Amino acid sequence: MRDNEVAALLDHAVATVKLPPGLAQRVVTRSRARRRRRLLLSGGTVAVVVAAGALLLPQLGPAGRGGGSEGGGTGPIAAAEVPAGIVGPDGRPVTQAQVVAVGRVGTETLVLIRREPRAEERAAGGQAVEVLTAPDVGEPRRLLDHLSYDLACVDGDVVCAAVRSAGSGLGVAVARRSGGRLYVLAQAPQGRTVEVVANGVPHPLGAAPRGAVVEVVAAEPYEEVQVWASTEDGRRYQIPWAPGAVLID
Repeated sequence: MRDNEVAALLDHAVATVKLPPGLAQRVVTRSRARRRRRLLLSGGTVAVVVAAGALLLPQLGPAGRGGGSEGGGTGPIAAAEVPAGIVGPDGRPVTQAQVVAVGRVGTETLVLIRREPRAEERAAGGQAVEVLTAPDVGEPRRLLDHLSYDLACVDGDVVCAAVRSAGSGLGVAVARRSGGRLYVLAQAPQGRTVEVVANGVPHPLGAAPRGAVVEVVAAEPYEEVQVWASTEDGRRYQIPWAPGAVLID
């Protein structure tokens, strides 16, 4: 079963409140472990690809088409302002404290608003947001009522585990398809920098405490895109994709 199918099943389980304690943590951890093993099987070439990918890969536009932006996507887009009309679950305008991340994605703005995690998510160390979009033309709407994240680290990543156990959170990432293009909105706590790697091509975002966006080229984000954060002392860890974090209308 593909990762996106696993994510869909897990989303359904969360939505129907049928998620057994710890299941989300086990599923995401095992999924991350499979990807880590595939990276290790590359024989150490991943580091070379990441370092030289921008020079060696053909300059393709989104979805593998010629033309478009250089390096297989655009440069990072700084955090945007929260558009007017965005309200929280209580129907009131959101405050800055409620906003986990915000960023421009194509012709819309994505806003991630903090939500209270469910009991089973909290027990597994999870956090939660709802995802809203405000198009340039039209009214804001909710894409997801509940997205659970921070549930697990990549198997064997001691930096990820240590940062998570410190209680400051790993960060959150969502991918959004818009107008045939793929954008990644990532956020990490203050004092860390973020990098998105898509098919071996690195896209440094820098510090993103309120979120930053980059356009990338990938057919299967769960498989082909990784989001990394680095602490001030140079330690690096992977921000896991949350089940349901690839947003498609």
